[in-house]
Amino acid sequence: MFEIDWRKYRLVDLSMKVCPPGSPERPFEVEPGRLADDTLKYDITNTHTHVGTHVESPRHFYMEGKGCEDYPLELFMGRGVLLDVPDVTECPVIDPAVLETKLGDLMQPGDILLLRNSDPRREELGEEGRPVIAVEAATWMVGRGIKMLGFEADFKLGGDSAEGRQIHDIVYRHDALLVELLDLSGLLKRQFYYMGLPIAFVNVDSAWCRAVAIEER
Repeated sequence: MFEIDWRKYRLVDLSMKVCPPGSPERPFEVEPGRLADDTLKYDITNTHTHVGTHVESPRHFYMEGKGCEDYPLELFMGRGVLLDVPDVTECPVIDPAVLETKLGDLMQPGDILLLRNSDPRREELGEEGRPVIAVEAATWMVGRGIKMLGFEADFKLGGDSAEGRQIHDIVYRHDALLVELLDLSGLLKRQFYYMGLPIAFVNVDSAWCRAVAIEER
């Protein structure tokens, strides 16, 4: 039987906790109820597919596009690489120059790239505390053969909504996906094994997932 020696590895939860009632933009309202056998169940009365940690598929933009259920499970797991931004004022834009400097000797085809904003001033800086992921960065990433890009809420995907869509398109055209609203604060290593399997929803644009990393101690 296969077994992981947890004396050598640590399991890190990368998922954002979803707490009812959520927020106006990302609601998660639940009401308790009863099943036929009088056991408890909870009705989710108001939420959507972009609440909590979630994987986005091409169906996010295209009604006839692929959904998460159309991809092999292997796509949602593999070697993860972390890019950390400890000082937003020194790295306000994630562009190819930043990626080459921080990851040029590390990235391999098939990697899952995760972006973390660890600047302790990010909240007080407001919008200035959120690095922008440039369109050219997405081209660099798919050129290096990533199969998934993930990031925390403290990033902006492009300088505006049009650039955000461009980035999605670039990633999707290379059969890669995005995972958003991660919590990467617990990661200690630059390299790890990532797994974030989406719920097998059918005919929706995104799917919630429980993302974890396995790090060497």
